[in-house]
Amino acid sequence: MKIWILFLSVLALAQCKKSQNLADLDYRVYPLRTEEEAAVLEWGHSAIISALDASVAFFGPQTTQAALLEVECMPILASPLNGVGDRTSDDPESDELPVRALDNADEVHGNMVVMTNNGGLSGVEMARVAKLSGAAALLVVNIDEKRPDDIYRLGVENGESADDIDIPVVMVSLNSANVLTTATVTPDMQQSDIVNHGMPERVRLYAGGDRPFFEDVEPVNPTLYLIHNLLTEEETKGLIQSAQNKVSPVVEKDLLQMTVQTENFPSVERVMLWQGMLQSPAQKAMEERIEQVTGFPVAHYSDWVVDKLEPGAHWKPHYDDHPLSTAMATITVFLTENGGPVVYPSSKTPVKVVPRRGMAIVHHNTNERQKMDLSSVHALLPHEGDETVYVARKFVFIEPVSNARRLALPVFALPFGGKLPSVIVRAHDFLIEKFGVEQGSFYFDKACVFVPLLVILLIVQSIVDYVQGKFQGGGSDKSKKSDSKTPKTRKGKKD
Repeated sequence: MKIWILFLSVLALAQCKKSQNLADLDYRVYPLRTEEEAAVLEWGHSAIISALDASVAFFGPQTTQAALLEVECMPILASPLNGVGDRTSDDPESDELPVRALDNADEVHGNMVVMTNNGGLSGVEMARVAKLSGAAALLVVNIDEKRPDDIYRLGVENGESADDIDIPVVMVSLNSANVLTTATVTPDMQQSDIVNHGMPERVRLYAGGDRPFFEDVEPVNPTLYLIHNLLTEEETKGLIQSAQNKVSPVVEKDLLQMTVQTENFPSVERVMLWQGMLQSPAQKAMEERIEQVTGFPVAHYSDWVVDKLEPGAHWKPHYDDHPLSTAMATITVFLTENGGPVVYPSSKTPVKVVPRRGMAIVHHNTNERQKMDLSSVHALLPHEGDETVYVARKFVFIEPVSNARRLALPVFALPFGGKLPSVIVRAHDFLIEKFGVEQGSFYFDKACVFVPLLVILLIVQSIVDYVQGKFQGGGSDKSKKSDSKTPKTRKGKKD
């Protein structure tokens, strides 16, 4: 195991060898999206609601103008789909693309027209085509097969004016468009049975507000994306409050609580908050939201690992790999607004993610073959200023977390506010050293189940013995009292 840990450390350093100073790399800086552009495209009924992320253009109604942005109507595919097709300008000598009403303008009128952005038209020009066709709104599909989850805000190009655009204009990703055009399609349907190209009868567009929304960063090597507003401000403060008096310096290896390469976390203080199946309603709601947004089953989550970083503390380049269980993904949440950025130096283009309270970074640690993705090496740079910074992580394992660890360990940690007693950690390490990783983990899980049962049985037996003793003692006392009240018969002398 020591050789494995050393191998990971050397590998992480080798991956970052191209620069002696991580701060000097030429990074793509994120986040780029803001809450002001976030919109939701929704359909369905109260029982089943489907929703897609959308980005509102810089022109047209904005999210702050709810009455103008919100529309509810039928989605209609443009004809031609990209707004141009093989049509040419009315002027034979002009190279400009034609901006005129769509071929199916009568069908589009009063509805949301769906148009792709691969026809060469600018965002403003597509909006004019939609408006000339009588559309109530324009939904632009970003045709980018290399980045099928990517969206961005359509802007006004040099020399253009968008003052006449008064209909909502939003963009969705290629993958989202595929979801929209298969919303009403079932596997047993014939092509002739599909209505409106598989799209729902009506959709609703509205501002996203403080709802979680995605931002694509890298589709592969490593798979990396952001989730804005994953946690609320109240939830981030709650995690800080739970952790701040329980953290301790990362100086000793703790396999049970996801601390392996201690040398990679200088001056960092850490605690794992064991909740498992003993979550409060608020904690359970948080877990369910994370499951719904990410798609990862909640049974595969670790509990929160919270790091406290004073000025100078940081994470060196490392992998989120573990000898006991493979974490297929890591969810890293900024609990404070300030702090150092998280960087991915081995991405195709190095990536830097600047903190934003409640925002999560999700990166995959493994590839499609469930092997460690070497490009997932990452670090957290030291922050400027004198603020204390908190970062929380959840690890998503390939295999579900055992019920023993989801129930028994939180029970052991409950009297200590969620922090596991050191005796449990030492017992785990002893079994791992004694029997190896696989057998040691197996015996520890069994002990987590049987030891609490044994304790409960001993407590129950003690209570039974105590009650029986009371009854027996009470019966003996009554017998003595009865004997003391009975008059003794004395034999008289015979005369």
